[in-house]
Amino acid sequence: MHNSDDKNSLRKFGGLGFGSALLGMILSLAGCGTVKKIASDKPAFVRNHFYFTSKTRSVEIPFRFVNNLILIPMHINGSDTMRFILDTGVKTALITGLGDSELQLNGTRKVKIRGLGDGEDLDALLSYGNRFDILPTVRGDNHDILVLIEDIFTLSTKLGTRVHGIIGYDVFKNFVAEIRYDTRTVVLYRPETFRRTPAGSMIPLVIDDGKPYIEAWVEMENGKKIKMKLLVDTGASYAISLNPQSHPGIILPAKTMRAYLGQGLSGEIHGELGRLKSLELGKYKFKNLTASFPDSSSIRQITGTVYRNGQIGGDILKRFHVVIDYPNNRLYLKPNAEFRRPFYYNLSGIELATPIPDLPMFLISEVSPNTPAAEADLQKGDEITEINGRKAVSLILNDFTELFHSKPGKKVIVKVKRGDQLLRKEFVLRQPI
Repeated sequence: MHNSDDKNSLRKFGGLGFGSALLGMILSLAGCGTVKKIASDKPAFVRNHFYFTSKTRSVEIPFRFVNNLILIPMHINGSDTMRFILDTGVKTALITGLGDSELQLNGTRKVKIRGLGDGEDLDALLSYGNRFDILPTVRGDNHDILVLIEDIFTLSTKLGTRVHGIIGYDVFKNFVAEIRYDTRTVVLYRPETFRRTPAGSMIPLVIDDGKPYIEAWVEMENGKKIKMKLLVDTGASYAISLNPQSHPGIILPAKTMRAYLGQGLSGEIHGELGRLKSLELGKYKFKNLTASFPDSSSIRQITGTVYRNGQIGGDILKRFHVVIDYPNNRLYLKPNAEFRRPFYYNLSGIELATPIPDLPMFLISEVSPNTPAAEADLQKGDEITEINGRKAVSLILNDFTELFHSKPGKKVIVKVKRGDQLLRKEFVLRQPI
């Protein structure tokens, strides 16, 4: 069995993932594009390697920032532009859904993969010897890639824009990466010519099984401070997630709310959402930050992988100018303008999806009980046509995310289409934790 890394999987996008007969199954999947099998060359000595095609010392890559996630452009074997989440929590590149794209892959074989969640293992295709291009100046040769048969993550509908997959370690291992969240750019540097010492606080980085870990101090609600090993996870949108089974000192706060935390390769992730007293990263400290605590049933697949207490995600990382230096095992953090912004989460109680990515049609996909939206009688399947006086046709999904994550007490007026009815609903954002 091929274990796809427990973190080819934990995705929090909201309330806040594979022989010839198998290939035929992919070709028959509605809305999943086309995969063509082509003859593969002999693999070279170096596999999964990225490099600059010119003598430049650095390359700047623009990215889209959606729900605290970094989306970069990618081409595979000369394909049209695809969008991949840049995710430090993933070792092997993963195609989660092709949409209407056509993709040529080198020789493939069937494998089983597993990850977080309470479901079963999944079938996938593992393909070897593929060429990746991020820009004309950043190329990767002889790359492995996993292709999911079923688009279980439905990233495109949850993020409101076309997303084809996830990539991480293969990019970071070959460069020093500077993530400029404020300008929406990633700068890759040649490690041998990156001489400067970045501003901010340096935190030692441990690369274990292709993933970066740091040590940080977490203060629980009872005032107890615990040193924890945390995965640095650019592919998670939350602030921090902690595994209560990993340390006896991880105690759930007195006030929590039941929440859907995301989708794993092996099923949905459920747990509790609460707040920590503080988190210390190097010389920087956050207070009263939101934290998720997944159920033991959702994380049982972690057994046998690298030990850790949890992970920090995009809602923390976006508050810094970040330099990730895999070759020299260092992480640099320098606060940006977002540093002192309070930690909020979805205060509405509804999740939205876009049936057709990049088109302004917004359907309610989930309504949590005992939330403002539920009390306003909003229902799963309602189509939002207007919100706070703004027509839905002029919005993107990220506009809703920013509104629902704003401060408590904000009034929200929505117009929805339910069957043949046009309804007006209103509620006030509320913070139960």
